[in-house]
Amino acid sequence: MTASCSTHPRFIDNGYVQLISVIGNGAYGVVFYALDYRYGRPIKRAVKQLRRYGIDERQRRFQMREISLHRRASRHPSIVHMDRLIEEPDCVYVVMDYGEEGDLFAMITEKQRYASDNDLIRSVFLQILDGVDWLHQLGIAHRDVKPENIVCSQDGTRVRIVDFGLATSESTSSEFGCGSTFYIAPECLGEWSASATSYPTRTADVWSLGVILINLVCGRNPWRCASPNDESFAAFLQDPLFLRRILPISHQCLSILTQIFTLDPEHRITLDRLRELILDIDFFTDDAHVPTSRREAAHHHHNVPVHVPAHYTDEVYDSPSPDAEPVFSFDDPELDLLDDAPPPQLRADSGSPPPQRSSSGSSDGPFPPTPRLGSSGTAPRVASDSSLSTPVFEVLSQRKGQPLSPVPFATPTMFL
Repeated sequence: MTASCSTHPRFIDNGYVQLISVIGNGAYGVVFYALDYRYGRPIKRAVKQLRRYGIDERQRRFQMREISLHRRASRHPSIVHMDRLIEEPDCVYVVMDYGEEGDLFAMITEKQRYASDNDLIRSVFLQILDGVDWLHQLGIAHRDVKPENIVCSQDGTRVRIVDFGLATSESTSSEFGCGSTFYIAPECLGEWSASATSYPTRTADVWSLGVILINLVCGRNPWRCASPNDESFAAFLQDPLFLRRILPISHQCLSILTQIFTLDPEHRITLDRLRELILDIDFFTDDAHVPTSRREAAHHHHNVPVHVPAHYTDEVYDSPSPDAEPVFSFDDPELDLLDDAPPPQLRADSGSPPPQRSSSGSSDGPFPPTPRLGSSGTAPRVASDSSLSTPVFEVLSQRKGQPLSPVPFATPTMFL
């Protein structure tokens, strides 16, 4: 077996895993669609290939953090399961479950799967919420929860969170700008208070859930960025009813969103309370503003909501499984837990363009536009040192010289 990080179809893991085709790539890694024969019948897998050499110590630590945090969380049904690691001289392969129906972004925009389907919106959102809640119980903040990082199966009724490239076990962070444009919480930008030196990491995930709820209900984003310079966000702060004037959301849905979208993270709704409100809501959409074609699309599906329990305990997930146990080729790294008219579509928010302080635009109508999937726009996102992102933390123009403090790790053998 060659030791090179070849991108050509081949076998790894002593012939158990066949790499079929590339389904994603970035600066420091490639993701393959693969077949896994280790457990008898072939199982579809996503296999992330990480370079072990040609990266510096800081990049290596971020790779280790991504793998370690994902592995710790992966036994929850709302998190993509990491089965095992495969080591070769030049590469490490992370073998994960495969999201056979693509990501939530495509499910919303191309299939319009959730249009006016209140029960399915509730079920899918609760699965995402419970996955985030599980991470927080483990002391992990994902920091990049968005539709592109959620994969779908079972005709869009089953969803799981992926990509731990920005995840952290730190409860607070000084890495301002860390996240994706449309989903980043305002406190993470470092623009709202000149004296702020850090922000809480987990409440920022709650903010991202609010934007995803709007994505599911409307197929749109409420604003480009929760920045002081964004017209739509400023309009919302001035009058929360602004969202109902530009988006087809119900009064109940707006009430929930106003409890999520608070500038002060200490006043943001808790996940437990958010779950209660989602379970109690009657209608997410205001059907009077939903095009007939979208309402009819929802009736072409026979929905079987997937209900995921709200809480998972360590006792459940640390107990031996009756199935074959995942195999890892290195000992656990020790983590230091220091711890307008109509609004334009959402766009995919997966790139890392440089920060820009422009407003969200204007229109001839009475309200500024909100972004729709597929539209252009800048994304003041800070890339992580994850395997599939440019390993540079970009600092917003108002924040210069912020030192990085990556979580320290004991070095496992795979990175020696």
